[in-house]
Amino acid sequence: MDGYNQNLANEWIDWVETPDPQGAREKDIIPFIKNWLGELRPEVLCDIGCGQGIASELIDEKTKYIGVDPSQTLLNRARVLYPSINKQFIEGNAHGIPLENESVDAVVSIWVWSHLENLNSATSEAFRILKPKGKFLMVTANPETYEERKTFYKHYKIEGNLLMGDFDLGDGKALTDTTLYLHTRDDIERAIKQVGFKIYNIKRMGQAETSDKGLYLAIESSKS
Repeated sequence: MDGYNQNLANEWIDWVETPDPQGAREKDIIPFIKNWLGELRPEVLCDIGCGQGIASELIDEKTKYIGVDPSQTLLNRARVLYPSINKQFIEGNAHGIPLENESVDAVVSIWVWSHLENLNSATSEAFRILKPKGKFLMVTANPETYEERKTFYKHYKIEGNLLMGDFDLGDGKALTDTTLYLHTRDDIERAIKQVGFKIYNIKRMGQAETSDKGLYLAIESSKS
């Protein structure tokens, strides 16, 4: 993620590693990605913004997993949690992925795109590293739920299309100084399509408290 400092990384580690069976991550997002990977069975998978590597739990031993993240704190945690010869964690970000052109079969990116200002740059990088006919799965904030999302913050401010504040996790915990770019759905889809991806499925997931719109969008696309 852009601007991922050590304090926020430690808060992220604590949150992700705290079980939450009723949360969207465990109820909706992880099962969806697991099924997607199970059907696709990529030889090489890149996880952009991998954090401490929880998505690496979803692959089988035949898949090579490459997690990319700008935070050394999160990468170090990933290497402790998932020491395996088929799992690699490397420093990089969505705008600069240290992999060769057309070197991976699939790309996943979970909860990253809503923290990026330049969507076109990031989407171009995902396209670049994918082999022809490769698949790209992005899970990001659903723009239809931005107003509800604002209620999740202890406090926030908005500058242009950037919301900055402390995201309330409950039980006295928060993700401090986190960001949310208020991209429209058109912005997101345009950035995916402009480099040559073809979107073939969009699914809402994660029940919102006051609506049935779903807090997240899972956008599946392919490199033709």
